Amino acid sequence: MLTRLLLGVAMCAIFFSSCTINKDFMFKTDKDYVFDQLVIDSTSIDYKISRTDVLAFDLYTNEGALMLQFTTSDLETPKYGGSREFTFTVDAEGYVEFPVIGRRYVVGKTIKELQDYLEELYAFQFKNPYAIVKVLNRRCIVFVGSGAKGTVVALENNGISIIEAIALAGGGQDYSDISKIKLIRKVKNEQQVYQIDLSTIEGIKYANLSVQAGDIIHISQTPQVGREILQDVQPFTSIISSLVITYGILARIF
Repeated sequence: MLTRLLLGVAMCAIFFSSCTINKDFMFKTDKDYVFDQLVIDSTSIDYKISRTDVLAFDLYTNEGALMLQFTTSDLETPKYGGSREFTFTVDAEGYVEFPVIGRRYVVGKTIKELQDYLEELYAFQFKNPYAIVKVLNRRCIVFVGSGAKGTVVALENNGISIIEAIALAGGGQDYSDISKIKLIRKVKNEQQVYQIDLSTIEGIKYANLSVQAGDIIHISQTPQVGREILQDVQPFTSIISSLVITYGILARIF
């Protein structure tokens, strides 16, 4: 009777543990899932401004000569509009309301293109304007393969690559499968899913791809079925061991 009880407990342990195996895996895809085609070009390293981006904007005159002059002194650097840095948010339609020049479409421009564009627009009022634009809210999310644990990576510099973002998030962890890295990116209001293989040297062309704000980088995890079954069954084996010991004691007494 005790044997049957122990066998029943063991079967229940295995059954319930199997229901929780690898349940922390994210973004699973079927074997026949068709990934989107990732296009690599020479301009992909340059970040392009998108909707909801927060931009910091400074404008100097005389091609920024005064900025360099005051950089080496203790005096406050003069710039258009005083010493305060202007901050703007790109609206849902892709426009920014700039001082003097009004509402301008900025989505799709690189930072360099936007700076040149603003210098041209302000040239009618300021002598040889020098514009500086920064994107303040650029960040991506990286899941390095340890279950559903992720890291929010601030993209403080322009042109941060995928491999840099992974390194900033701590790199691949135990049981990470770097041959199956998913890059989830929003393109024209649609989520595109790309697969990248960094297990071979050929994948370096993808490793240098520039990360876009809002990207999700997910490193797949190799299933550890045996290890997780042992972890889940361990509490039940403790119960079984206690029952066996108790039965042995009672059998000696009676």
